[in-house]
Amino acid sequence: MYHPEKLRAEKLSDEFGISENYFDKYFKKHTNETLQQYIANLRIKLIEAHLVSVTCGSMKLPELSFTDESHLNKFFKSQKVVSLKAFRSAVSG
Repeated sequence: MYHPEKLRAEKLSDEFGISENYFDKYFKKHTNETLQQYIANLRIKLIEAHLVSVTCGSMKLPELSFTDESHLNKFFKSQKVVSLKAFRSAVSG
């Protein structure tokens, strides 16, 4: 998650010595989602865990592969259909 360049189908298929096309089909068959969907879901889980476990201002954006909070908020809202602020409010009760 912290090195997105290593999580590309091309790179992973090379690691396993298989074609990128076969890797994509194999991954989807065994996870029921594409590699990009899987990575997006994993990133969301990491973001949610950070939001639950730390105070609002202390999230380390570079660790999550986001350059700024605006980029993070857009990604989060596109995946969860709720803003970071609304999620934080819901979690904090």
